[in-house]
Amino acid sequence: MNARPQNKWVKFKVLKDTKKFDRYLPETQRFSRKSLWDFMRKYGTVMLKPYLGKSGYGIIQVSPLEENRYVIQNENRKIILDGKRAFLGQLKKMTRHSKYIVQRRICLAEIDKRPFDIKVLVQRKKQLSWKVSGMLAVVAERDYVVTNVSRTILPIKKAIAQTLLKPTPTKKLLKSIIKVCLLAAKQLSDYYPSQNIISFDIGLDHNAKVWIIEANFKPSKKPFLILKKGK
Repeated sequence: MNARPQNKWVKFKVLKDTKKFDRYLPETQRFSRKSLWDFMRKYGTVMLKPYLGKSGYGIIQVSPLEENRYVIQNENRKIILDGKRAFLGQLKKMTRHSKYIVQRRICLAEIDKRPFDIKVLVQRKKQLSWKVSGMLAVVAERDYVVTNVSRTILPIKKAIAQTLLKPTPTKKLLKSIIKVCLLAAKQLSDYYPSQNIISFDIGLDHNAKVWIIEANFKPSKKPFLILKKGK
């Protein structure tokens, strides 16, 4: 078992420590009142994620509206609040039991007006080279901000064919995703040497730019098995 902490903030910093991942990582900071306002001023809509959350649990999307109003969304539930005090008070209630990060929201590519991300499963045996053992796309349910509760799983090539991305050859795009995930796995395993399986949540924006949204050290293989059975 790894003695080093495996939370989202530490894993982000491990990747951020090398310049080669700068272009693939959404800006991220530890959550505080200052970082929240800084990110909202810079990006508008931002994501709040618990350090140790899994399966999308606890992820919150926040957005400013006009006239000093704010919207908070958790899964498919939205709350609109008037004024900073009410907004911060509600966030405090929702985050008080966990440490959070604040992260730039990536406007993900969509299928049927629903955002999707890509799950890439990478594994290695006995400290050998990392290899991709599975790739698929997960489409968010209607009105959800995350894909984790979705029942819509697609082969990655089919998903790319159904979305309106900046024209990019699918083969080139897949090659880029695989390269990024293998490099990231190597970087993370240098810090977590006993880790032999990682699932990456990869986002594509509307310009077909690749983003590393998250790295999961205890991934579920169920979506990959479901897709395999459906073939």
